[in-house]
Amino acid sequence: MAPNWNADSLVNIRSKNVDQYKRNFLHQAVCELRFPTLMELGEPRPPAALVKALRKEYPHLELANEVSLGIGVNSSNNTHTHIFRSTKLTWTVSVKQSSLSVETIAYSDYAHMRERVLRIVEAASKIIDSDFFTRIGLRYINIIDSDTNPVLGWVNPELVGPLLSGNFRGIHEYAGKLQLTADDGGCLLQHGIVLKQKQAAGETIPQYLLDIDVFRNEIQLSNTGEALDAMHAQVFDVFDWALGPKAREHLSSESHQKRA
Repeated sequence: MAPNWNADSLVNIRSKNVDQYKRNFLHQAVCELRFPTLMELGEPRPPAALVKALRKEYPHLELANEVSLGIGVNSSNNTHTHIFRSTKLTWTVSVKQSSLSVETIAYSDYAHMRERVLRIVEAASKIIDSDFFTRIGLRYINIIDSDTNPVLGWVNPELVGPLLSGNFRGIHEYAGKLQLTADDGGCLLQHGIVLKQKQAAGETIPQYLLDIDVFRNEIQLSNTGEALDAMHAQVFDVFDWALGPKAREHLSSESHQKRA
């Protein structure tokens, strides 16, 4: 029997456009998996078994030093993050004392990302000394770049009502947040106008941010795939609801641009 979470019911919308879009607005996709702290992962040298498992897909290895400061003479703490990057530097795996994350700026589809995450979980399962994740999060940062006013037809009017009302002038910033919580997870939608600098000096054009972050708590490693599926479904339901008809038309059209 497939597991389910109370947080799955936080969003009652069900999109009919799953796997229908040929393009995306995605700027970055991130999956973070947290586990009970393992101090050894904060040492300068990464575990040899992990390096061996990831080296073929992520041959570039970096070390980042993190310093946390507190109050008192001996309250600072140095930890290390091990960063693995793909050949084209479009995929990144970061390993810390209590988490690992997978990020990409070259997202093609969910199936591909799911496959990569599960391969990394398989490799990490041999070193994290835990049979569960304390939390799994999935975040999609979308930017609607329409070369025109994205408020007009590109975004759900329910998100931009004050802008469509015509009652306000000289709008310098517009943003909103919708946070949903349950005992075993949550969903966060952050949205708003961001300004893109054009090549012409001093000229900007508006874009619209749709930043959707969902998470589930206390996940058995064996249920990672099911948790990812549930979270992705929720992300897509929120994303599709947030779109306007022009955005859906754009996403449904054929793209002549080669995906990274």
